[in-house]
Amino acid sequence: MKHKILLVLIAFTVIGESASIILWITNRPVAGESYARFSLAVDYKIAVANAAVFIALNLVALVLIFRRNKTGSLFLITISILNRVISYPIFVGGAHGIFISWTSLLVIFSYAEYRGLRNFNIAFLSGGVILDLATTALLFKPADSSTGIVFYFLVLACIVGIAAAIKKLR
Repeated sequence: MKHKILLVLIAFTVIGESASIILWITNRPVAGESYARFSLAVDYKIAVANAAVFIALNLVALVLIFRRNKTGSLFLITISILNRVISYPIFVGGAHGIFISWTSLLVIFSYAEYRGLRNFNIAFLSGGVILDLATTALLFKPADSSTGIVFYFLVLACIVGIAAAIKKLR
């Protein structure tokens, strides 16, 4: 079941990246504006190129994971984290917090595929990521505030630490 969920998450990632390309291409800057009016801090061509590269990389990960190749999970973890690091300066507003949470879910299920986490650990970590995003969004504007991002990662680190402690106790 975890394997199928991971494949669906990767497919949704590819679909989302493709939809973002369509959104950015159809939402070009108005005369006098240097950037697209929707969620971008850079020229839309940079965002489209970034999304296209990560669509290709996610498709490679999808094929590897579909074939149950162990390197596919590690590859997905690597490209997901790399995508968030590279994409951070591209976006404006709170949208990046949602993408960080999505990446966290991809990493959790990829790690579960690689190492074999129990269902409880996966549910605990996944629920924690979603709760962390909701809490941070209520308290801060995560992408607009360095305090919000620090809070998000601190809570996320605590959730991972708790899950690791629970696993060690069993």
